[in-house]
Amino acid sequence: MRWQSPCAMRRVPDLHRILKYKSQGIDNMYAYLRGTVGMTGENTIVVDCGGVGYEVLTTKTAAAKSKAGDEVTIYTYLAVREDDMTLYGFPSMEEKAMFRQLTGISGIGPKAGLAILSEMSVSDVASAAISGDAKAFSRVSGIGKKTADRIVLELKDKMDVKMAVSAEGSAAADRPQERGAAQDAVDGLIGLGYTKAEAVAAVNTVKELADTPEDIMILALKRIGM
Repeated sequence: MRWQSPCAMRRVPDLHRILKYKSQGIDNMYAYLRGTVGMTGENTIVVDCGGVGYEVLTTKTAAAKSKAGDEVTIYTYLAVREDDMTLYGFPSMEEKAMFRQLTGISGIGPKAGLAILSEMSVSDVASAAISGDAKAFSRVSGIGKKTADRIVLELKDKMDVKMAVSAEGSAAADRPQERGAAQDAVDGLIGLGYTKAEAVAAVNTVKELADTPEDIMILALKRIGM
């Protein structure tokens, strides 16, 4: 029987706002959650954000490392279907970026992407794609040979660039001048699909006009849309 929490929110209720964002070309309004771990399951964690518990599907490794009471930041992707809305979350931007790369491949849905990242690290996925090791993917439950071959074919030429962009230790010039709310806003924009360069440029033009990451993101999105 699947673990559930009575306080968890599997369905995010603000559907009208979500559809409004999608109509504006923004496909993931929930960039990240920051709060306290309330409960954990085999591949789920409940993040308490201001008294509201958000149930997030995550990798088995991330769930196992999370403990009730931990302060966490989870980078999320909201999968919207006609009859369901589910939050998928990851402890790093690199994992989220890889998840989106995987789910952009025909035949790889969010559950399959999560299954791959539960068995393989980001560097494992990149290495397997670059080296053409389709067997590494076919060892994941639910991933057949044809799908594994397709993953290698579609990711092989992208991994060196993607890994370089998301690598730790980026130059200070690529970051906003100040940490805090501005950097959180940059992370949020990257989570929405903008490049780091686009996010940093937009945030640096508006960061003095607002105090919270959310307000900075709103102003930055307006700037990007100009």
